[in-house]
Amino acid sequence: MSHLIIEQGKEVGSEITVPPAGMKFGRSPANNLVIEDEGVMLFHGRFFFKSDGSLWVTDFGAAEKTTIGGMPIDEHVLTVGDLVEVGESAFRVISVKQDGIGAPVPAPAPVEEAPAEEVDLGFKVSKQQPASKEKKERTKAQSLVHRFLQLAVVLLILLVLALAAPEFMNMRGTTVVPAVKQKKSVSFTYESVRGSYKDIFRYSMELTADGQATITIDNLDSRHNTKSAEVSAEAMETLSRRLAGSGFFDIKRDYVAAQPNMYNYNDIAIYCNGRFNQVRVLNKEAPRDFEHTASILEEFIFSELDIPFTLLEADETLLRLAAESYKLGQARYSERDVRPGNLAEAIKHYKEAVLYLEALDIKPDLYDRIKQGMSIATLEQDLRYKDYKFNAEAAMRLGDWREAEKQLRVLAELIPDRKDERHEIISSKQLEVEDHLR
Repeated sequence: MSHLIIEQGKEVGSEITVPPAGMKFGRSPANNLVIEDEGVMLFHGRFFFKSDGSLWVTDFGAAEKTTIGGMPIDEHVLTVGDLVEVGESAFRVISVKQDGIGAPVPAPAPVEEAPAEEVDLGFKVSKQQPASKEKKERTKAQSLVHRFLQLAVVLLILLVLALAAPEFMNMRGTTVVPAVKQKKSVSFTYESVRGSYKDIFRYSMELTADGQATITIDNLDSRHNTKSAEVSAEAMETLSRRLAGSGFFDIKRDYVAAQPNMYNYNDIAIYCNGRFNQVRVLNKEAPRDFEHTASILEEFIFSELDIPFTLLEADETLLRLAAESYKLGQARYSERDVRPGNLAEAIKHYKEAVLYLEALDIKPDLYDRIKQGMSIATLEQDLRYKDYKFNAEAAMRLGDWREAEKQLRVLAELIPDRKDERHEIISSKQLEVEDHLR
């Protein structure tokens, strides 16, 4: 039996049946009902039945709330005729029955009318006189047609499941909804908020099913940073395996407690190869599996986006770390003639200092000094690279392979970063020299 009909959005006119276990809706393919709308959260809300058989809708705390009749809701009991609006989509409630069991309906007040005029909606047992033989035959025929249609639907569902069975063979613990084809993928959202009477510090991480990773960090005054990047299929596969063994999908409930002058909130929602769970922790000690999962997600995002964990530190901590890195950079630069690698280390420390302060919208005076020191060191590194490269190539042309080997060794120490294209040039020349020295 259908419970909803789409009145606005894609597939207008289509009917939707809420399964007994409930139905999640949102933008992620992990949901039973996928809503392709940028204004909708990955996991936006859920339709479900309560123990008394009544149909409800709940909102997962989205920025753009689910509304009923234009009014935003957190959780609301549904009645026939309600219009549930989610982003640009709208669903009209056409039934609140669960497996043929309706929600309690108040008995109608007595009406002084002839029994023949009473309308039977099928919710009560008729107390009228026995129906005529012709009416019984018509009712029996309708029942047979209804049973035939039910059998046809069951056979169709079994056929779909048989065709889709290979895709779901390896998904242990997955709850399969026949009407929705699950995808082998991984996606998640992770939000953490630390609040006090002085400040609010928030960071959120997200990975979409198509491999787009994003982190946002902000507070009330000086922080607002967002960074995104594409994630490789191999990285997502590794993350999927780690999450499968994290224990997160066995956590059964939220952990919430009220605390004065404190608001420490963590919310993780993960879809992984057909399995989904969402756990929220507010002002309480999180379960060990929750903390383990959070560390997996943080490590993944910071590694894939190439940013340090220290960005989650307070402003005072970032200023102290930047000052320490700048001091180390200055020390290595002053020793650049002692060892060629000191110049590369100086540049590395300058870059670390800049990265710490990039998180702050209001930059301190130290920021300009760091940028200047890094610019000078980078220019000198480039000039030395050209000099040593010229000397190495000249020795190679003259056949002085020992001298060439010496110059290239200095170059390799000067440019140690394997991601630098100059390092590849040095390596290829070293191989050529080694061939002549054998």
